[in-house]
Amino acid sequence: MTEEISASQQAREQFIERNGLQAEASGVPRIAGRLIGIFLLDGGPISFAELAERLQASRASISTNTRLLERLGIIERVSIRGKRQDFFQLHNNPFALAVEHSIRESLRFSGYVDELLEHGDLPADATARVQAAQDFHKATVMALENLLMTLAETGWSMPGASTKS
Repeated sequence: MTEEISASQQAREQFIERNGLQAEASGVPRIAGRLIGIFLLDGGPISFAELAERLQASRASISTNTRLLERLGIIERVSIRGKRQDFFQLHNNPFALAVEHSIRESLRFSGYVDELLEHGDLPADATARVQAAQDFHKATVMALENLLMTLAETGWSMPGASTKS
């Protein structure tokens, strides 16, 4: 006999799976996207064991993907007094952290281009393509900095997430 799940639970599971598919389409492992979905819904702290059970995924897969999400600043590892296992929770403002990461990467690329244009002897067509890529990255930085300013001005934050920075 199969257990019927409520419409609410079905909507939650569908959200988690769709988040995984969207992440995968963006080049992030599907399991990482599914983990993000869980943390958006539940915040945390959630134990490592519970994550593995909820997603029916191997401990290795959960470990790999929680480390990825920690590096990206989306979740953070926390300890709970008296508990010996790892717990994770949604980081404070993970989306703003992702925007800041994109800004840093675009600035890094611009530095590479500056160095190349200063020291490289490129044909005109290659110079034009590299310069166009740099212009794109500079425009990206400006747009993302404006986004961060708008978020700060409106006082946006992630409800129920960690208050640590």
